[in-house]
Amino acid sequence: MATSTQVAAVILIILPYIFCYLAASSDPGHITPSNHPREMALYPYDFTIFYPGHHCRTCHLLKPARSKHCSICKRCVAKQDHHCIFINNCVGYGNIHWFLLLLFTTGLLIAYASYTGLNLLWGEIIQAFPDRGSSWLDVFRKSPSWSSYFGLWGWAMQQMTRMSAVTLLCLLTNPLVWGLLGYHIYLIWAGTTTNESLKWSDWQAEMKDGFVFKRKLAEDRQKDLSIEPAWTRWPAESQQTVVRTEDGRPPQDARAMGVGDWQRVWNLAEVENLYDLGFWDNLGDVFRGPRRSARI
Repeated sequence: MATSTQVAAVILIILPYIFCYLAASSDPGHITPSNHPREMALYPYDFTIFYPGHHCRTCHLLKPARSKHCSICKRCVAKQDHHCIFINNCVGYGNIHWFLLLLFTTGLLIAYASYTGLNLLWGEIIQAFPDRGSSWLDVFRKSPSWSSYFGLWGWAMQQMTRMSAVTLLCLLTNPLVWGLLGYHIYLIWAGTTTNESLKWSDWQAEMKDGFVFKRKLAEDRQKDLSIEPAWTRWPAESQQTVVRTEDGRPPQDARAMGVGDWQRVWNLAEVENLYDLGFWDNLGDVFRGPRRSARI
């Protein structure tokens, strides 16, 4: 094995452990009385899936937008995505980037291990059957049938049982890692989290029943500073409020937020996602944090 290959292998082996440690040991964004004002200023309420004025029944703190209480960690977590059993920690605002890097490097490691294992098995085949050729295509062409071709692989696996077991394990688990990473990349693209995607799914079900309405928020709306921050570091503010009614009729409460007539909402495309700034800005939020906006 070439020196460069050995160095690459060592790096690929070490990186997942580093990122696993960082994801497991980092503060995912635990909300405490001391940092509560700072966490409140991370994101504005969107008046769709997050409304101001809700208190955590366990922590007894006002819930910041995009936060969620974890029953396992027994704490509220900023921008909580989910509680991961593999790192025994929540994945949230403070460690989501380490979690994504853990998935990425783990996927690379398993893919590299699969490639290396197949190469070793292939070397065993062409060494034992040199008349079949040196490439997989030559061997395939000279094999009378599919069963004969795969029979060669079966023979190699019998010769290198332990290597074969590890290689098969890597081949079978690799799609799972990349699938999970792909799902989280999709969530970033959509400007949401695992927790928030469940809330959006609930809204979608209510919309199909015709029980959801929206209308604009006043541009000069005065914020109630007792339940929401005066400003946030997010570069956008909600321009709408979305509500659900029990009878499928527009809200009749004159004190309801917003101005103008209520419009019935039938699908999610009609509702703006405040937390979706576009893929690259969403990705920047994950790795750098939200951009600071002008003070309101």
